[in-house]
Amino acid sequence: MMLMIIFLILSSIVLGFAIFEIYKILEGEKKMREVIIKTQEDWDKLDKDFDGIVYFENGQNWITIRENKGYRRIIKASKVVARGNSSVEAWGNSSVVARGNSSVEARGNSSVVARGNSSVEAWENSSVEARENSSVVARGNSSVEARGNSSVV
Repeated sequence: MMLMIIFLILSSIVLGFAIFEIYKILEGEKKMREVIIKTQEDWDKLDKDFDGIVYFENGQNWITIRENKGYRRIIKASKVVARGNSSVEAWGNSSVVARGNSSVEARGNSSVVARGNSSVEAWENSSVEARENSSVVARGNSSVEARGNSSVV
């Protein structure tokens, strides 16, 4: 009988530790890593396999995004060039030049120049200049100037 009680106590302790470890793992997955990029050098040094949120706070300096790094790129009051298959979420007073097959979600008072086959979803008071084969979905009070073979919905 005493062995049975000791066994139950030890089993409960082991089970408790196992549940706690599982909880820590699940909590860790919920917490997204974040990094702030202020220069082109910061962006270039960022690991290509980075999985998290990238905030651009680069003021008047332009940063070029050539490939996707991270889960999401958020730009606030910055200037960014998105190239290749990169994707960007622009907020506030950000400026983005989208090239290639890049995609941009523009919000706030952000402005985007879309070139190549880039696509833009414009919200709120954002403005888009669509050129070449780019496509734009305009929502809210956003404004679009379409040129070339660009399309606007």
